[in-house]
Amino acid sequence: MLIVLLISYAPWREIGGILTDFDAGTIVILVLLSTAYYALKTIRFWYLLQAMNIQQPLKLVGMSYLSAQPVSLLPAGEIYRSHALRRYTGVPFERSLPQFTMQGVLEGSAMAVLLLISALALGTLRLPALILAALVLVITIAISRGYIANTTRLVNRLPFLSLSEHSIESFSKRHEAVLTWRWLPFLFGLSLLVELVGAAIAYVSVAGIGGHINGYQAALFYVIPVIVGFVSLLPGGLGLSEQSAVGVLLLSKATTAQAVAATLIMRVTIVGLGVVYGTVALLAGQVRSRQTITE
Repeated sequence: MLIVLLISYAPWREIGGILTDFDAGTIVILVLLSTAYYALKTIRFWYLLQAMNIQQPLKLVGMSYLSAQPVSLLPAGEIYRSHALRRYTGVPFERSLPQFTMQGVLEGSAMAVLLLISALALGTLRLPALILAALVLVITIAISRGYIANTTRLVNRLPFLSLSEHSIESFSKRHEAVLTWRWLPFLFGLSLLVELVGAAIAYVSVAGIGGHINGYQAALFYVIPVIVGFVSLLPGGLGLSEQSAVGVLLLSKATTAQAVAATLIMRVTIVGLGVVYGTVALLAGQVRSRQTITE
């Protein structure tokens, strides 16, 4: 319904003119930022695995991470990265599964910081930002104290699950290993850098079409659609993410045409190019598999 409303009421002729005038230099900048965005995500994934005592070459880890990108847009799709890692490296699925939880915690904490700083600076959305920050903090503390083992034991009572106590303890310990002082500051720093690049993409998407927002507004323009998309459980937050992004820009005094155009540019840069990178990695993985079989 939201997509229908957006399509029905958006001034598409004006939007088309804005997109047609979009210059090649800005496109190059956005492609470079998108490349940096996914490169940093891949590097964080590599170090996250090392924190869980999973040592694999960066090339294979990168192929595993990126090839799963299209599927990761689905609800709980990040789990598929563990399947991809098993395919390319042989690491058992259950051994790398904590990456699903910990990537969420790391990204959530970095986004919460950006959202909180921006909300306080702009004097808006302060309560939601505080609630998100508190929620992420509580989850992080709970995991660091081993409560995830108790949660797993409860889930293990379901008829189709039968995990051994050793598996449950190992699952919990891998989560806790990421939250040690050896790894947490470094991984959080990488996560914050990823989200800052995302905010830079948001800023360039608006500035490139002649819009005007500051860094705090750009952070909200990037973070809020991601959070809304996650909560919606829709593939890539389709519809709701775009609507929330347009809303943020309208509140920032952008015109409707500018808001829709900038949202489309940002989504293509982050989501669209992510699918492209994932497809290329998947094809490269298939070529590698054929070469391995031939040898």
